[in-house]
Amino acid sequence: MSTLSLMIFLPIITAFALFVTKIHINIVKTLYMIVTGIVMYLAFSLYVAFDANASMQFIEYHPWIAEYGISYHIGVDGVSLGIVMMNAIIMPLVAIALYKQRDKRGYWINLLFVQGGIMGAVLSLDLMLFYLFWEVMLLPIFFMIGLFGYGNKHFITMKFNIYTILGSLMMLIGILYVAVQYKGQFGVYSFDLYDLKNVKLGARESFFAFSGFMLAFAIKIPIFPFHTWLSETYRSAPTGAVIVMSALMAKLGAYAIWRFLFTLFPETSHALAPYFIGIGLFGLIYFGISAMSQSHLKKMFALSSASHLSLVVVGFFIYDVYGLVGSSYLIVAHAVSSTALFLMAGMLFERTKTYHIDSLGGIAAVAPKFALFFAFFALSIVGVPLTAGFVAEVLIVLGAFEYDIYVGFISATTILLAMLFMFKMISQVLYGKVSESAKNFQDLRLHELIALIPLALLILAMGIFPNYFIKKIEPTAKSFAAGKEAVYHE
Repeated sequence: MSTLSLMIFLPIITAFALFVTKIHINIVKTLYMIVTGIVMYLAFSLYVAFDANASMQFIEYHPWIAEYGISYHIGVDGVSLGIVMMNAIIMPLVAIALYKQRDKRGYWINLLFVQGGIMGAVLSLDLMLFYLFWEVMLLPIFFMIGLFGYGNKHFITMKFNIYTILGSLMMLIGILYVAVQYKGQFGVYSFDLYDLKNVKLGARESFFAFSGFMLAFAIKIPIFPFHTWLSETYRSAPTGAVIVMSALMAKLGAYAIWRFLFTLFPETSHALAPYFIGIGLFGLIYFGISAMSQSHLKKMFALSSASHLSLVVVGFFIYDVYGLVGSSYLIVAHAVSSTALFLMAGMLFERTKTYHIDSLGGIAAVAPKFALFFAFFALSIVGVPLTAGFVAEVLIVLGAFEYDIYVGFISATTILLAMLFMFKMISQVLYGKVSESAKNFQDLRLHELIALIPLALLILAMGIFPNYFIKKIEPTAKSFAAGKEAVYHE
């Protein structure tokens, strides 16, 4: 089994084995750590071996349902590599941080299923294979919110499920339509991405097929106006599920725009780019203002995440090398920062039993280490200098100015909104009079520090030495920007 296949199926097979056996929770946690540790080791090996001067690599191709042109076709390039690395790094660190908080087998089993599903989706180069893994990664989140969530979790779970099923169904219709058109034009079925890009569609047919895919991705990111599930779902979901949705699944939705829409529907993507740039800029402002008005910490972080992902959409659709590289970099940078922030929000809730900002205050006086890390991660997510987010946002804004001076100006100024509400939140939570809920606030424990320190170091490394990371992305970005993406088969 190849490295990529092992990274996909080791977590899934382990999750199945744990599901059908009844073993002690401590053994489940230990096996989770071993499996995610192996995946992380394989990911680092992959990163080191990845050729910075090439695009799609480590390709594996096997016919699966040959009669209908469905194959097991996977590979990794500079853009997908970032999400692969984040998936591999984040999952074990989540376990370290939450190790003493979660004693339900289903919690860890579902996280393993999610890891395998996300890894499979981001590596898939066959559309039916992608759809399969897209569904595999969604179902565990459905169960995690329903079983381990808070508040009106059953209603929220059904709402989230209806949204995602609708989006997935529309994408499936789009996949089948394009495959049938390929059969009509070439005489055989194929669901391979690089075969289907040769399908010739009329403007109307291309628009409707594009829309089916885009609906699924827009819901997953989410972008305006497909965001109404977002804040309540993040509020009700347990910490592990929120991290997966914000740091990984939302980023996969943005990545899929690049991988599938730009490859299958290049003309339609270019034609509709101004509209999605407008939607992205509106989302930057709308979600930023909405976050400023929130008193619930997780809802604020959720809306902040949506605002930054709107910037990612802008970066992709300006079709500039700076924008493409910056958006890809922001996907990774925001994944690290949002993971850390949601972890710390979970730690804060465990200690105070509240997420309400008005009920917090003075934490810096009683827990200085917690305050230091909390402030650092909050500032990194809005892109202060020397952090990964700063590099990514600068690149996107540069690309936006090259596209249009007004788009660049709006992109640059609206980023300031995030700084405003983050500084306000930091001052309310960390400073001022020590609140009743924070009087006995315990500072960071050793296992929490072990989980947070690597995330902080990665944010600094990506901010201070960006060239080492960006050089992995540039070849793929340049090929897309030049409209010359190569076809990779084995």
